[in-house]
Amino acid sequence: MNLNQPFKFKIKKYKDKRGYLSEIFSKKKIKLNFNHSIISVSKKNVVRGLHFRIKPEYKILYIVKGEIDDYCINLKTKKKYKFKLKDNDCLLIPPGYAHGYECFKKENILIYFLSWPYSPKLQSGIYFKDKDLNINWKTKKAIISDRDKKLDSFKKISEKKYY
Repeated sequence: MNLNQPFKFKIKKYKDKRGYLSEIFSKKKIKLNFNHSIISVSKKNVVRGLHFRIKPEYKILYIVKGEIDDYCINLKTKKKYKFKLKDNDCLLIPPGYAHGYECFKKENILIYFLSWPYSPKLQSGIYFKDKDLNINWKTKKAIISDRDKKLDSFKKISEKKYY
């Protein structure tokens, strides 16, 4: 397991007549500390990101329900990773990567596990339609936040040399 680049992983579901139980992560498998979690619920055609924390942070995304395409961008090299994620998929995102995703189902529920508490002043991002990144978003009429509409270009972010 390479903790220096994003990777997708599945978790085991223990099913019975009541439903199921899943262990999202274990220190036996991923030797990292996570001390903050948040939940995100998004409609179809929502695009979130491309976000990153300006100080090192690991994230695990767990897809409770829905289907997304997640894009991770290496902030040093501009290398892109694309992941198709659906129910019960997980994605580990290491420090030095911006990430964003587009939602395809009527309801998309994600849980984030973060190695640091959320702090608005430590958050940054790249405009999702940045021409230098050339991401082929499937969603043509994206629903995005006012904040995400004002994010910088990759070029401006790379000049700041966060990573």
